[in-house]
Amino acid sequence: MLEIIKNVTDEQQIIKVIHAAFKRYEHDLMPSSALAETAATIEQELESNVLIWGAEIHERLVGVVKVTRYKDHFYFSRLAVLPEFQGKGIASALVNFIEKLAVQEQIPYVRCKVRKSEVNNIRLYKKLGFRISKEEVTTSSLGFVMETVTMEKEAK
Repeated sequence: MLEIIKNVTDEQQIIKVIHAAFKRYEHDLMPSSALAETAATIEQELESNVLIWGAEIHERLVGVVKVTRYKDHFYFSRLAVLPEFQGKGIASALVNFIEKLAVQEQIPYVRCKVRKSEVNNIRLYKKLGFRISKEEVTTSSLGFVMETVTMEKEAK
């Protein structure tokens, strides 16, 4: 049974899920900066205003998402699901959980940023009711320049 956990704090478990989920980008021309994250960088984020929420099945962490609260929106990033659990609605459940909390906390929007080349991710977010609100060229923390889209949904 899937359970969403707010405030996951085990850096080793978090990084294990993120690295496994983003491993498919390892040999891309522009590898994901998620692969450069470490338990120490996760710990630093947890000490700042970043929350990490997780999805567990039978007490096993199978998915995570980073969430930052701003005055007018929740911003989520690093939505990651272990490869063997992808396609089972876990990412959708995590996003839906963020939306429900935004409504409860009277935060009007939920936003994320996606590489424009990640058409499957964009398709998923559109299916969940998100729209593209901005297109831009950004530079990743690894120095790669790429086209991205910001997607947002009104929390209701």
